[in-house]
Amino acid sequence: MKKALAAITLLLLSLAAPAQDKVKHGFNSVPYPVVGYSDDLGIQYGINYTLFDYGDGSIFPNYRHKAVVELSRYTRGQTGLKLTYQSAYLIPGIRVSAALAYNMNPMYHFYGFNGSATPFNRALDRKGGVAFYDFDRKFIRAVTNFQGPIVNGLDWAAGVNFLSYRIDRLNPKYGYDPDNSLYNRYVETGVIRPDEAEGGNVLEFNAGLVCDTRNATTIPSKGIWSELYFTVAPDVFRTGHDYTRLSAHFRHYVGIVDNDRLTFAYHLAYQGIISGDPPFYVLQNITSLIVNRTVNEGLGNKNTIRGTLYNRFIGKGYVWANFETRVKLFNFTLPTHLFSLQNQSFYIAANPFFDCGAIVSPYRLNAARGSQAYKDATKFHGSYGAGLKLVMNRNFVMSVEVARPLNRDDGHFGLIMGSNYLF
Repeated sequence: MKKALAAITLLLLSLAAPAQDKVKHGFNSVPYPVVGYSDDLGIQYGINYTLFDYGDGSIFPNYRHKAVVELSRYTRGQTGLKLTYQSAYLIPGIRVSAALAYNMNPMYHFYGFNGSATPFNRALDRKGGVAFYDFDRKFIRAVTNFQGPIVNGLDWAAGVNFLSYRIDRLNPKYGYDPDNSLYNRYVETGVIRPDEAEGGNVLEFNAGLVCDTRNATTIPSKGIWSELYFTVAPDVFRTGHDYTRLSAHFRHYVGIVDNDRLTFAYHLAYQGIISGDPPFYVLQNITSLIVNRTVNEGLGNKNTIRGTLYNRFIGKGYVWANFETRVKLFNFTLPTHLFSLQNQSFYIAANPFFDCGAIVSPYRLNAARGSQAYKDATKFHGSYGAGLKLVMNRNFVMSVEVARPLNRDDGHFGLIMGSNYLF
């Protein structure tokens, strides 16, 4: 596998062309149809409108303001609406990141707790009138985070997140038995407790430090972007649950050839509950100081270990890592007016990658450390693959990636269509 990824990288580099980007000024809007695909969710379709404000162009490829509105739906039922805003100029000296998102998924995948310690049977996965690994979920998220300087390259960060979950059994109209599901089994046996079975509201407060020396916000070719912060969720809504979570991210971008013609990037991450009793429905939520995704969940699928089943590995704490090379292949501009894309700078890039991760702290696992069940729960998982990117003005990224898990129980093959780099 390592030899194959190295050979692909060398081949792509031999075809690559030097970058020739045009500096952008003022407002730049990008309306486009949303087209995507997920093994779990089906084909995605919808509309996205992204607005950039580059000001006088002196900070390009960075921007003064960025706003995104997106409405999309998957053929297997999931509907999502998101509004995001990012700026380091709304409040002088303070970086603001805000988002409002609504997600409705009548067939939300739930594979149980602790990864491989909960067996997965494909014959029960939406076959023969049985959707054993699904329930109905509605989700609202409202997030506002702030970031300000301490010294050069080191910032403080603080923010607040409101999360609302509504959970129910499957609706019989989809043709599956609503009583025959892993969710129902967990509720009946008390693994999922009555006070959390139908979801609830959560208010989280973030505080921590950020080290950011990137040379660009969206697609850096050198620098470090590292975060260490705590998330505290007091029992404001009297659900009986409160918790404290620790999150740590280390991202490093290394320019190898011509600064950004070939870049090696890697991301090391940890997230874990360090105190309290979290409800089961928040465990898969990956907290983020910069919100780019409608739903940012794992461990598993396109946000963490690409190509694996969605939320396959749920625990109290987990680690994961992503490694990829980013190769610019060639640049171009459109010669004629087409949907306001004339005179915009484009380039095609490729990114061979390897992802891996593991649960390090199981959740409600009745097994001793060192037992087979504990070993299964904390098993190593990985995937490898490659992608192609269409990048406009060094900020707007359309992506297609293919990934294959190392373990067949984690998934067969993933085709991921969407936007942006993973990190």
